[in-house]
Amino acid sequence: MLVRRYAEQFAINKELGKFIAASLASSTGAGMQFIGMSLLLYSMTQSAASIGWLLLVHSIAGILLSPWMGVFIDRWSFKRLCVASDAIRALALGLIPLFAMQGDVPIGIIYATEFILAACDRFHWPSSMGLIRTIIPESQLMRANARLGIANQLGMLIGSAVGGILVAAFSAIIVIYINMFTFALSALLTFLIKGLYAINKSRDTVEKPSVKKDWVEGFMYMKSRPKVISLVIIQIFGYMTLYVCNTLLPVFTERELKVGAAGFGYIEAAWAIGAIVGSYMLVKLMERMKFVSFGRISMLLIGGSLIVFLTSAHLAQAMIGYLLLGFFVVSNRIHNETLIQLEIDVAFIGRVNSMMVMLISYISLVVYLGVGYLGDAISIRWIYLLMSVLVILSPLLEIRFSRARKPMHAQTASVQANAGE
Repeated sequence: MLVRRYAEQFAINKELGKFIAASLASSTGAGMQFIGMSLLLYSMTQSAASIGWLLLVHSIAGILLSPWMGVFIDRWSFKRLCVASDAIRALALGLIPLFAMQGDVPIGIIYATEFILAACDRFHWPSSMGLIRTIIPESQLMRANARLGIANQLGMLIGSAVGGILVAAFSAIIVIYINMFTFALSALLTFLIKGLYAINKSRDTVEKPSVKKDWVEGFMYMKSRPKVISLVIIQIFGYMTLYVCNTLLPVFTERELKVGAAGFGYIEAAWAIGAIVGSYMLVKLMERMKFVSFGRISMLLIGGSLIVFLTSAHLAQAMIGYLLLGFFVVSNRIHNETLIQLEIDVAFIGRVNSMMVMLISYISLVVYLGVGYLGDAISIRWIYLLMSVLVILSPLLEIRFSRARKPMHAQTASVQANAGE
């Protein structure tokens, strides 16, 4: 029995290692992607508005695809979807060097490529949440997600730093080439993953219902689970914080702190360090706190971290505030994603997550368009303060829905009991 247990754990660690390596490669590529695409576009247009349109295209992909993509994620293989989305991203990026060899790269090609990349990303994320369920038992899911969080944050940090250096030393096209390689490597590593636990996919029958019927079924499933809705509410406020910070940070560092590009880089690095430490410490925190308690308390701490940041008059305090934001925003996101994975049946994981992606995409669209204009009308600090108040109040909405929740799966309790295994 002991030998079998060690053999099973060895197999789990082996497949999880492939998953983490694939996530590291994919997130490194994603970190390079925005740097390469945005700087290439800016060098062609010399317009900051073009970067805003690039972000807008990214959001539109989620809005257009989210209503129906979850149905197909629940019907198709999680592994094949992850492999295909990485492979398509690598091929789509190849369009840019191909046109560059012929002369100038049309601006429309850059926007079209960004749309394809965003569409693949929308398929990849929910599919990866399903794929990990095939290699990790529920009792180890929090620890596995925390390790993946570390890999993703490291990848984004490495990708952004290396991408910026390569663009400065060579050109944005070099970054695109490396980005193609990272997505191809991620596809290969994901292809090599072997499933260890069987799962029941949606509608494993010969007769397939319509997309509309499957979507309605997913909507009714989610509606019947107020616990999931309460978690989604917390997730939405977490993503709102992230989008507001990403949108306003360049303006805040220039207009309020006056620290320039170097200060901007230090503050971004502080977020990355906080995010990595938060991912690492999450399992340790779960050994001492209840699942739901951490979700609510971390939102209050996110609001407090925003206040620390918005009141900063010098670089050091801003870095401390952003480090705390990285710690609590990322650990809160991993915590909530794990609970959502545990709360929903695997057969509905695509549809539930696609609905969440749709809501987040609408919110990102409003933030990107609205916050930028609002920042020209009032002080950036007031916008951060408004965001902190909303975040601090968000647990009240979560409590409103959680009072009507159904009991959590029995396995969820075992996760908390075995979090430190």
